[in-house]
Amino acid sequence: MNIQLTDEEKIKVLNGDDLYGIMQKILLRAERIDRDREHFWIVGLANNNRILFIE
Repeated sequence: MNIQLTDEEKIKVLNGDDLYGIMQKILLRAERIDRDREHFWIVGLANNNRILFIE
């Protein structure tokens, strides 16, 4: 599942708590069947710690 981020969602990640909140929203979008499975995500950050992409 590729997630397209809006400009408001491309926030600066300061710590793990910031990323946790973002990933929690993404996982809540997943179908109910997929929620109990293990997931592997890649979060790409720019030099200034802004999110570029999530795969």
